[in-house]
Amino acid sequence: MKSQNSSSAQPEQTSSRTIKFRIGKDHLRKFEFPNGEDIVIYHLYPTLADWVGKAIPDDVNPRSHDLEMVHSTVARDIKETIRSRPEDFFLANRGATVIAQDLRFDPTRGEVEISINDPDIHGLADGATSDAVVELVQREIAGNRMFPDLVFEEIPDYLKRARFHVEVIVGLSNKDRIGMLARGRNTSRQVKSWSLADFQGAFDWIRDILEAQNSKFKGRIGYEENAGADVNILDVLSLMTLFSKEWDDKAAGLKRKAPTVAYSSKGRMDTRLQDPNLSPHYKALAPILEDILRLHDYVYARFEDAYKNAMGGGKLGKRRGVESRPHNPVLLPLTGAKSNYDIPNGYVFPLLAAFRALVRYNTDGQAEWKSSPFKFFDASGPELIQVLIEQIDNLGGIPHLAGKSRAVYTSLHDRAKLLIAEG
Repeated sequence: MKSQNSSSAQPEQTSSRTIKFRIGKDHLRKFEFPNGEDIVIYHLYPTLADWVGKAIPDDVNPRSHDLEMVHSTVARDIKETIRSRPEDFFLANRGATVIAQDLRFDPTRGEVEISINDPDIHGLADGATSDAVVELVQREIAGNRMFPDLVFEEIPDYLKRARFHVEVIVGLSNKDRIGMLARGRNTSRQVKSWSLADFQGAFDWIRDILEAQNSKFKGRIGYEENAGADVNILDVLSLMTLFSKEWDDKAAGLKRKAPTVAYSSKGRMDTRLQDPNLSPHYKALAPILEDILRLHDYVYARFEDAYKNAMGGGKLGKRRGVESRPHNPVLLPLTGAKSNYDIPNGYVFPLLAAFRALVRYNTDGQAEWKSSPFKFFDASGPELIQVLIEQIDNLGGIPHLAGKSRAVYTSLHDRAKLLIAEG
């Protein structure tokens, strides 16, 4: 017997796809809003025997939904409602919002077709966690088979009684309006501003560099919430901030600037990138962006040896905040380099910021190195670390204070400039 679960919602390899599922005409409503984009909104309530979880892509959603989300407390509650109170699922769960190219309903066959054509604007804008939990429940039921391949009799009764509220919006194509929709719908857990910034394209030029086919960082950076990467775009922007030209701008009567914000305000890095006064400073670093990321790991992995050189063989592990890891080295996710010590950013950031002294700008305003920063660390790293430790000791040996101290950053930068001049 052919399954009554007639969905053809299996993902295809093309960007255009059609999702089909059964629904009765009494569980579908249509509303038209001719307000410039001729938007049509459909409200559907298919059963979970007919709806197939994760059939609709969620790239348009400003946060990712990896396995960690499926195992969250919220996800467990969703799963419990489906199984123990299926009749109340549509009441207890907000459902999903889908932005689509088109929706067609065949009342004779009792079947809906949703067309997803452009992955940049079409897909699941809200409710992807709920949808992922539905898929998990269905996968557990199907075992080593595909859920749509089950015959109707094999589907548990609770899935036949549970209904999922699906709102489908057709005709919406403006990305700003889609971003506003996502901001408004994702209120059960606040959408991070950087997830929305990514959706609106703020990081595209950085992504083009780091995700290029020949980039060693391809696939290592997360650009949105819950992307499952050990390093996210805010980490990248924090490192870029250490090298920003803005710290070299001098204004009469003002104290010297220092990039302490890179350490103390990582969560606001996306707003700095989108600031029209600051954005040019970040874009000017594009030619040396990959070097900046490699330099962080280079300095981190070699900090131990440079410290021993600077401190006459002193043990780095005795410094406050530093954790010795001889049997379980720290693996740096950007390059795969290893360190025998877990070193707080309060040590690393001021030291790395000193290398801004090696940056110059060509006639096009683009950053370039005066000389190799890697060779500079090999030659002058111990002396810079000696300055760093002196400064941290002046702060009671507390690296967290060093990360926020303008004096620490400016002392290291001044010493780096002197070392470069002595050359």
